[in-house]
Amino acid sequence: MRAALVLGTQLLERHPALADGDIDELLLVESAALFDRLPYHQHKVVLVLSAMRHWAAAREAEGRTVRYVRHTEGRSFADGVAHLLDAHGAEGLAWMRAADRGVDRRIDRIAGRADVQTKQYADRAFVTPEPELDAWFRDHPKARMEDFYRWQRQRTGILMEGEGPAGGQWNYDHDNREPLPKGGIAIPPLPTIEPDEITREVIDEVRERWPDHPGDARDFWLPVTHADARGWLAAFVDERLHDFGRYEDAMAAEEPFLFHSVLTPALNTGLLTPWDVVDAVLEATGDVPLPSLEGFLRQVIGWREYMRGMYRAHPELQDANALGLTRELEAWWYTGEGVPDDLPIPVRVVLERVVQHGYAHHIERLMVLGNWFLQQGYAPASVNRWFLSLFVDAYEWVMVPNVFGMSQYADGGIVATKPYVSGGAYLQRMGRWWSGPKAAKESALTDGYWDFLQRHEAVLEGNHRLARPLAQMRSRREPA
Repeated sequence: MRAALVLGTQLLERHPALADGDIDELLLVESAALFDRLPYHQHKVVLVLSAMRHWAAAREAEGRTVRYVRHTEGRSFADGVAHLLDAHGAEGLAWMRAADRGVDRRIDRIAGRADVQTKQYADRAFVTPEPELDAWFRDHPKARMEDFYRWQRQRTGILMEGEGPAGGQWNYDHDNREPLPKGGIAIPPLPTIEPDEITREVIDEVRERWPDHPGDARDFWLPVTHADARGWLAAFVDERLHDFGRYEDAMAAEEPFLFHSVLTPALNTGLLTPWDVVDAVLEATGDVPLPSLEGFLRQVIGWREYMRGMYRAHPELQDANALGLTRELEAWWYTGEGVPDDLPIPVRVVLERVVQHGYAHHIERLMVLGNWFLQQGYAPASVNRWFLSLFVDAYEWVMVPNVFGMSQYADGGIVATKPYVSGGAYLQRMGRWWSGPKAAKESALTDGYWDFLQRHEAVLEGNHRLARPLAQMRSRREPA
């Protein structure tokens, strides 16, 4: 008997094992120990476990033989896989290569101890084949996201007109920075999904097994099947894609999702593939403005793939701390309880929604949370641990380059060209968090911005993108 191991982050509807005629049985293993490693948000645990069980049930309904270990059996991941291999007399084990570093080696060791033959499928959860991705990063060691993104467009033909970009521009980022209109705008709600029997069972188990993890499993809100994920995607394309581009950097205290797709939880568990998303978006080109199409697809085929490439090309990112920051995040960042009264309004509001939903959109992650963490001197490893724990779509391959590189500038400029810090003025312009510009200017975020530049002036002074802010900082400290 030959078996294929399917991971909880690889629940593809067209998983390569399903097309492999040599595979007799499918193996899935839940491990409580994996969810004990960090205080993962209860919604993330529900998402992974419920999606795994739905995937297994769907394959059984197709007539497949599925062998399943539940976390309630108390087995570790390694023990669970070894148990299934031994109990069912497996002679070989296949699996799709994992995005997170070290997982493939671990599975290979398990198979070696079980004395079974191994086979690895290419990772099909991304647009770019691994050999092409790795070769590009080897050939362009100092290239930036925009270079990679143009290569992706040319390689795939997405939004191309002959040899040039659709509309004559590669990037419409300048058009996609509008705040919400002062008079308000109708924002379509996310689809509502009623938990079925499988999900309700998982919710009860999570509340019992991980009661101290952040969030409340009873408020679970995400799709856990391919059909529901496709419905989620269709709703985004039909209802929010049109205005996504214009308002993708906007913020609002009363609106956690705005026009964002919230598809990364499904993408990062395999309920959707990036090609599912690309195809659905390209089919909706009728009255959708090109800046919205380009801005969204840039996230899917550009930024997401760039993060994966950076993670693979730069394993040293995980230990980076170019600014020498050492402060550890306090316990209240995980619970939302006992938050200091002087925490700035934007940070407080976004933290509340993260504790509630396990989610915040990308500009809140970068310019509210990441900005504050950087200003306050939190250690990048501590920040990374928090993001991995609290966010339903967070995995090592995407968080390491995002946190150590983009958000916390711990790599000194490998991923991003400058630290993403700002004072209250930017946040007020994009989200109107305070009563007015004066209050924003007098906020702790503004003070923290200038303090950050002053503390790290020696490291940052050669950065041309910070020349003007550093000059302003110096003029502020000059005696009158």
